[in-house]
Amino acid sequence: MAFQEIKNNINEIKEHSEQYINSSMNYFRLWGLKITAKTAIIFMTVFAVGIFFLLSLLFISLFAAIAIGEQIQSRSLGFLYVGLFYLLISILVFTLRKYIVDRPLIKKLSEAIFSE
Repeated sequence: MAFQEIKNNINEIKEHSEQYINSSMNYFRLWGLKITAKTAIIFMTVFAVGIFFLLSLLFISLFAAIAIGEQIQSRSLGFLYVGLFYLLISILVFTLRKYIVDRPLIKKLSEAIFSE
């Protein structure tokens, strides 16, 4: 009799272990889906806002180049000055990219992923 009870207990432990493993796998699948969805939403938002920002920046830059060109009576120099301004900004951003881009992006993604 004792042997039969031990056998039944072992079978119950096996069944409970299988249920636990299956539940854990389902949980981690859902967790992975949540992380993937949040990351995709962040990237799509940044992409959409970035496109509109770049379009706005394009028109503002054209306006600035034409306005500067009219002030100094040389449109080509106006465009050159605006181009040099963007070159200076690009060099500055590249130099400080770890502080401006890398760290805030990693922080934002980690907050989104591990917020719950």
